[in-house]
Amino acid sequence: MTKLTVISPPAEEPVSLASAKAFLRIGHYGEDALIADLLASARARLEQESGLALVSQELRVVWGAWPAALAGRGAVLPRRPVLALTSVHVEDGAGTLTDHTERFRLDCGRLALRPWSQCPVLARDDIVLVAFRAGFGAAEDVPEDLTEACLRMTGALYAARETSPGLRAGTAGLPAAGQSILNVRRAVRL
Repeated sequence: MTKLTVISPPAEEPVSLASAKAFLRIGHYGEDALIADLLASARARLEQESGLALVSQELRVVWGAWPAALAGRGAVLPRRPVLALTSVHVEDGAGTLTDHTERFRLDCGRLALRPWSQCPVLARDDIVLVAFRAGFGAAEDVPEDLTEACLRMTGALYAARETSPGLRAGTAGLPAAGQSILNVRRAVRL
């Protein structure tokens, strides 16, 4: 079981409303709220597709057991680039949290055990909660290819709302140009 939750969303989107409106060639203010929603949806979709966090945000991953990779190179966290480890807790079946942060560290963006540390033993109903900060930083720190992918996704969502008024923002496909950008950035698993 792996579940990812956003604790603190990004303070800003990777693309400004003005940039998105210029890209979409919209010169009025009547659709600002819609475009802002589409930007947020495009960012979320890109993050889901790529495993990246574009703008710095606080996340929590929940595991039903310790990942086996902790004993080796470390466990890959579900969003990268990882900026900081916030906490590692074990929650028992009664909802009591035990802090084990001091046993862990980040090693090349992976959750790893500190030297001479061991994973706490988990009881049957225990779960592991790992809070961490991920992203490239502020909006201006997001690489240009990813801001372009976000713009292209926003454009696809904006176009889809005209052809399918009942279409929810998160259901439009990623444009081919945006997909090719993500394909270049996909992590290679060895």
